[in-house]
Amino acid sequence: MTSRSKSKQKQRPWSGLLGGFIVIVLFVAAMGIALEEMSAGEGEFRRTVWDRLTGKPAVPVGRAQVSVQLAVEICRQRVAGQLGPELLQVSFDQRSSRYNTELQVHTVFLDLTLQGRERDDIYARCDVSAVNRLILEYRLQNYGNMFWGVGG
Repeated sequence: MTSRSKSKQKQRPWSGLLGGFIVIVLFVAAMGIALEEMSAGEGEFRRTVWDRLTGKPAVPVGRAQVSVQLAVEICRQRVAGQLGPELLQVSFDQRSSRYNTELQVHTVFLDLTLQGRERDDIYARCDVSAVNRLILEYRLQNYGNMFWGVGG
């Protein structure tokens, strides 16, 4: 064997280790993002690492001009637009709903009654910016499956 072929044989273990190291780093990063997403909490709005990586816009900054009543109506219209005639009744859940003064975001919960599913516990959650009336996040619970169904 030549010295050149010996050096190539010696380099192969390093390339394998480097590939393994890259896989481990990517796995740890993915786990970190997943844990950070889970720690956000079900009823709490905050911008996560995943939001930043996927380009989700930041919470608007400015003077809060949207009342809780307007936030409820914005959320109700979104639910009615998605569910259409299937939606029979919408009730505002005042106990669960709240306002985050730091982010200027209304978190609105609506209890829903749907045709043919009157006994199901179905509800919607909307995070509405008090600055510009945009729905930052919208979710339906118990509508399609046992997990949060994220609305677009």
